[in-house]
Amino acid sequence: MKIVSIKEISKESIASFDCGNEALNVFFQKYALQNDKKNIGQTFVCMDETDAVGYYTLSNAQIAFAELSKQLAKGLPKYPIPCIRIARLAVDKKCQRDGKGSLLLRDALLRIVNLSNQTGIFFVIVDAKESSKSFYEHYGSIKLNDAELTYVLPVETVKKAMGLI
Repeated sequence: MKIVSIKEISKESIASFDCGNEALNVFFQKYALQNDKKNIGQTFVCMDETDAVGYYTLSNAQIAFAELSKQLAKGLPKYPIPCIRIARLAVDKKCQRDGKGSLLLRDALLRIVNLSNQTGIFFVIVDAKESSKSFYEHYGSIKLNDAELTYVLPVETVKKAMGLI
């Protein structure tokens, strides 16, 4: 298994991907490469020998201070907080429940930690699907205020979990 930029894989690998969620399939098959080329979001793909078995997309984001709960806002300035969004994360149906989602999340978080050493990133934001809420909660993500499916994870928490601080 290797994780590469979407620019490095064949159109056939992209076209054959099916995670069982139509919106995630359509994004990957029609928009991920376009967004990557336009630098709107960068998509990384987990490949077995020839097939795309999962992907995630990263993009810049921010959270308005007013959107944060008291717990999350503690000690932060009262202006927009810099973040990275895991905009999409999906695993092909044939590989679900075999650790590919965790592998993709770990790779995304390592990229984010590396970026945070070069620019300001305080939170990782995830817009979860109903079916993936427990996945993100398992890894310590916290609900963003009252937004039911939006979660955040402080980058410092990620660094501590990975033994980097």
